[in-house]
Amino acid sequence: MESITEILKIGVALMLTAQCSYCFSLLLIGNTLLDYYEWGIFEKPKHWLPKTTNFILKGIFGLGPYLYKRLQHHSWLFRKLIFFIWTNLVVAGSFLSYLFISFVLDLFY
Repeated sequence: MESITEILKIGVALMLTAQCSYCFSLLLIGNTLLDYYEWGIFEKPKHWLPKTTNFILKGIFGLGPYLYKRLQHHSWLFRKLIFFIWTNLVVAGSFLSYLFISFVLDLFY
């Protein structure tokens, strides 16, 4: 049972790290990385395969582009400043989420 718990912890840590890394990459690269993300997303898919691809991409990288798109109408400097604050909040939230999930898994297993 302990190995299953460790595998789940590593999986959660990988997902949260991917979210934080993509947020930080968006902070540095900006619209170029956002364009590559949007090229990987299918618009209004009807088949299950594009829907699955969208679900996986949005699950792994979705928070950063979502927050970055919300700031597109602001000036460049203001957008970078606010996104920097949001990135720090995402990192702190991910760390706290990992600690909580780890605590719950250790409690039951």
